Amino acid sequence: MASGRVFVLESPNPLELLEGTGERSSLQQVCALLGHDVSSFLLRDKAEFIQTCQYVSAIKGDKDDKSPMFLHISLHGNASGIGLGRELITWSELSIIIQRMYEGLCYYHGPVILILSACGANKQQLTAKLTNAVKAASEPFVPPEYLFVFSDDEVDWRDAVVTWTIFYRYAPKINFLTEKAKVQTLLNRICRAGCGKLTYFRWDGAADIYRRYQAPSPT
Repeated sequence: MASGRVFVLESPNPLELLEGTGERSSLQQVCALLGHDVSSFLLRDKAEFIQTCQYVSAIKGDKDDKSPMFLHISLHGNASGIGLGRELITWSELSIIIQRMYEGLCYYHGPVILILSACGANKQQLTAKLTNAVKAASEPFVPPEYLFVFSDDEVDWRDAVVTWTIFYRYAPKINFLTEKAKVQTLLNRICRAGCGKLTYFRWDGAADIYRRYQAPSPT
């Protein structure tokens, strides 16, 4: 059985695609070398993004298989939302897409970790929108247990690859649902590598809110 399962969804701009300056191909090789099952998707517009999210959500697993799954979304972002080609998906729209995706993931029995590797994602409004959706839902809805983003406005793609390589090296050793301290230790370890700081938003079901943790700057 694999250490974990990784889906990489990336939407580079055309120049980045020509120059190969993205995370998708590098992370696919790295994750395979680390023993993960991994597959990647090149996304060119909003329709492909929605279609791919729905496709991934159809995954089914054995009830005894608790392998973590990582949904790694790599694209451009800002305070308004995320960009795919010429199109913008607002945080409100993304919240609806993620809700539908996680509803479909009810047949996967391991933790499903959401990663948004995008410039400007430190200003994300996704967790606020998801929190509001939980409170307004007529039927129980469990949002992503974790969302990971970069803490800074901009991150060089090479630094991003190094950061996520460290993350995927150690993440399978952690039970994300019960070992909060180990998750924080991993973020601190990544920060000390000097290639970028990560922030997580962890869902607290008892309080119906996301708890935030940002790795402190090295002293």
